Amino acid sequence: MSLSPVIFKDPQIYFPKLFKAVSQTVPHIDLTAKEAVAAGYSFRKKRHSVKITKYRRKKPQMQLSIPYTIDGMPVDELCAHIFENAPCNTVFLHGNIRKLGEGVFRGCTAKTVIFEDGITSLPGYAFYECGSLEKVRLPQTLKHIGTRCFMLCKNLKYIEFPKSICDIEYQAFHGCGLEDFAVEAFTKGINNADAFCDTPVFDNNQVVCTSPDPSNLTVLHVNGPYYRYSDPIRFKADSITFCRWSLHSFYIDLSGCKKVRFYRNAIRTEQERDSETHAYRVEPSLMILPESEESMQHYAFPKHVDVLHYFPDQDRAYKGPVEISYDDLEDSCVITPVADYLPAWTVKQGGDKIRITKRVKIDRNAVSSEHLQEITFEDFCPEDRVFSLYCYDLRKVSFLYKGQMYTKFIPPRELVTYIVHTIMLFPFAPCTVPFGNGFHHTVYDRQIIDSIFPHRQISTDDNRALAMLRDRRFLTGWHHRKENFSLKVTNSIKAIIAVDVLRSDRLDHEPPLDMYYDFLRKHHSYCLQYFHKISDKYPEYLQAFEKIMSDQNKN
Repeated sequence: MSLSPVIFKDPQIYFPKLFKAVSQTVPHIDLTAKEAVAAGYSFRKKRHSVKITKYRRKKPQMQLSIPYTIDGMPVDELCAHIFENAPCNTVFLHGNIRKLGEGVFRGCTAKTVIFEDGITSLPGYAFYECGSLEKVRLPQTLKHIGTRCFMLCKNLKYIEFPKSICDIEYQAFHGCGLEDFAVEAFTKGINNADAFCDTPVFDNNQVVCTSPDPSNLTVLHVNGPYYRYSDPIRFKADSITFCRWSLHSFYIDLSGCKKVRFYRNAIRTEQERDSETHAYRVEPSLMILPESEESMQHYAFPKHVDVLHYFPDQDRAYKGPVEISYDDLEDSCVITPVADYLPAWTVKQGGDKIRITKRVKIDRNAVSSEHLQEITFEDFCPEDRVFSLYCYDLRKVSFLYKGQMYTKFIPPRELVTYIVHTIMLFPFAPCTVPFGNGFHHTVYDRQIIDSIFPHRQISTDDNRALAMLRDRRFLTGWHHRKENFSLKVTNSIKAIIAVDVLRSDRLDHEPPLDMYYDFLRKHHSYCLQYFHKISDKYPEYLQAFEKIMSDQNKN
């Protein structure tokens, strides 16, 4: 694939302003207990300090100054919601205050909030829906801003972040009027794009960075373009780092960057993150990574992201971290890993048959092809849950184990239902089995199949395989909540499972096959009649099994 630099567009990047923080003092008001009660405060004295529990005064006032001391004891804590909807113009918070309760100033009419240095954390919803708020002076000691702290502060158009900031939580500034922000030098804590979603600074800029250094970009937000509809945008920097949730749907070229890094969860997925949020709708996205050993090995992207690795000397790109060659005659493809690691959702399409030719470490859900029927691991035995729930048609898996090739068969979905077909994939998961005087790590755990076969009815409450399926469907976004369900195991399903287990190669650690032999002997007439109605190799296998039985009876 030839990539010409003329098709790339340089992004319009927003860099925050730099400011120099200066400590600020606020009025210190000393009250007696009687004066504090008269001013509308309820409080509780602790051993060495005072905690304000209620505020009753509702008349509008120009300044809301929290008492500095009551009876000579410092006021260091404000309870939740005590100044909710308080009518005032300015709020002063002195340096003795160390703890604020959730929603403490929610809906307050203040236009200005001034903090004296001292407090380190602002709780969730502290200034939620303060629609009049225009100016906030944060303390130089602040490290943490809680969930939805300044959410829906429509008139808050500018804010300055001190270098002490370590963490800004989910939707902290969601729906604010932020058009600009400033930082004191490089501030590592501004790393969560969810904190600033639905703000003008995101809506009006293609790319938003968290520091003003153009050679070392830390990207907080990328606004398009979708790769199906327009040309990509190109970044060029010594290093570029993408913050949490910074990428949604995008077409970006990073081949001109020397070092590329991603925070965990840098790319949004359709999967829900917690009970409060809805799943995101994502478009197919494309990312072009530079040629580097790090980029080939250590990045695992969601399934909607196509990844290319660019080789400038050869003017070509390959879909990393594998190269694929197709055999049209056999409708198959050969995958040669370029790196020693296959991340999730790597093998997403190809022929009906796939061969992976090199020993690699494979991440969970690395193979996720709807039409794949056969896969062969020529040089190794995979060591993780390699198959996703989207492997609808997978029928045959071959792998090298202890120097010998083994083949395992999986019943076709049209014969045994989706649930049974999926459960038959689960044995390809890490398991530890007795081996000599110790234990041996292997990939195939037939106990999952054995736990289903003897029963007529199983449920998620009493079967590990069904519980695993329920959890995986929930984690991959198939269902928004964990729903318990049950499965009826009919004789026709058991007949197909029995044949596929018996015609699979038996590993040395697997339990005996007597259960499956006994079933075919006992239900031989039924299986013979049933298998003549279906295709594939089942009738042939049953005829061979019948011959084995007759030979055994003669002996």
